[in-house]
Amino acid sequence: MILKSAFRQLRKNPFMNTLIVIQLAAVLTMICMLVSMIESRTEYYKPFAEEFSSEGYLCNFDLPLSEDYVVDLLKGAECEFTYSAQLYVNGQDPAEKNIPDTIVYSDKWINAYTPQMQSGAWLSEIPDNGYIHAVVTPDNPFGLTTGDIFDISDIDGNTEKAMVCGVVKNKQYTVGYPAFSQTDLPNRNNFFDMYYTYNTQVETDRWGIYLLKNELEHSKLKGSIAVYGMGFVLCSGLNSGDKAEILNVLQTELAPMYTKPLEEIRSGSFEYIKEQLYVLLPIALCIFILTLITTVSVVSISVNGQLRAYAVFYICGARWKDCLLISVVYSLIVCIFSGVLSLCALVFLTHKTQTVIHFGLYEAAAMLIILIIFLCLSAIVPMTVMHRNQPKDILKKE
Repeated sequence: MILKSAFRQLRKNPFMNTLIVIQLAAVLTMICMLVSMIESRTEYYKPFAEEFSSEGYLCNFDLPLSEDYVVDLLKGAECEFTYSAQLYVNGQDPAEKNIPDTIVYSDKWINAYTPQMQSGAWLSEIPDNGYIHAVVTPDNPFGLTTGDIFDISDIDGNTEKAMVCGVVKNKQYTVGYPAFSQTDLPNRNNFFDMYYTYNTQVETDRWGIYLLKNELEHSKLKGSIAVYGMGFVLCSGLNSGDKAEILNVLQTELAPMYTKPLEEIRSGSFEYIKEQLYVLLPIALCIFILTLITTVSVVSISVNGQLRAYAVFYICGARWKDCLLISVVYSLIVCIFSGVLSLCALVFLTHKTQTVIHFGLYEAAAMLIILIIFLCLSAIVPMTVMHRNQPKDILKKE
């Protein structure tokens, strides 16, 4: 009976109820957009937050080096690297169009950061089909696209079959590969120093291919892997003497183009995030106030429109408690419709436009909080009005 009465209340005034649903959906969408904007400011810090929080150094190894050689020199330190490999696509060619920039990642780095894809899937989602799996940049000279199979070989002629599992979108950040262009925030001594951008309009004479280190190590091409690009040298747990020795080796033996203490990177990262949040603070405050006012107005409109019906229910034998329950169920139905409408709007925004807006755990939590506030107000407001008025008084006002 309560559910049926709630649906009857929805059908009685479709125009006003539709406006209420749209208004609440707009509030939910704005809250999700705000949370996404805030979250985007830490998006590129989080993949390597554990490393940035450690003691040690962020380095840019601008010359290919044997991993065994580097690790042996940095005894006691925990190392995480970007790798490269001198590989050829579909045989050697004097024109050199078949020599891609080969970016090789460990499983940990593959899972840490996923760029947006033009088609297919990132290397964290590869099938087990016996091929070496590759992600390629768009507009590559061979026209490689998702599902294509090609030959990949090293300088000694060792050859393996590879499959394209995805194509990255243009202008996506690439972790730790300095041959590509730097981001629009280079050399800020923050987490952006880890990222470079592949842009077809800038990288007109090069193209890239991303591979899994684990797959190359179990193939005939394992000898081609070398440390190249950005890497972490982590010194947590080492004594001051060992840390000084690690720094001395970096400066005198390995001589990376870039060596920065992680403490500086961490400090610069927090400073950047703080600056961005200060910019968003007025927007966040305005949206919060707007959300509060809108939520209260939606509840007030909803309750005022139902009071006469609740008074009639009471006269017909229903208790105020039953009327309150009808109001809550009615509001719950409104929440469901508004939530679905808001999600549809977010799907449209994320799929049709290039935006930081997305729907994740934090966005879902924020939307849920707004819906809980709406439901609570939907219970408190009618309960207050009903206790202060007799049914006959409400009917007289109407």
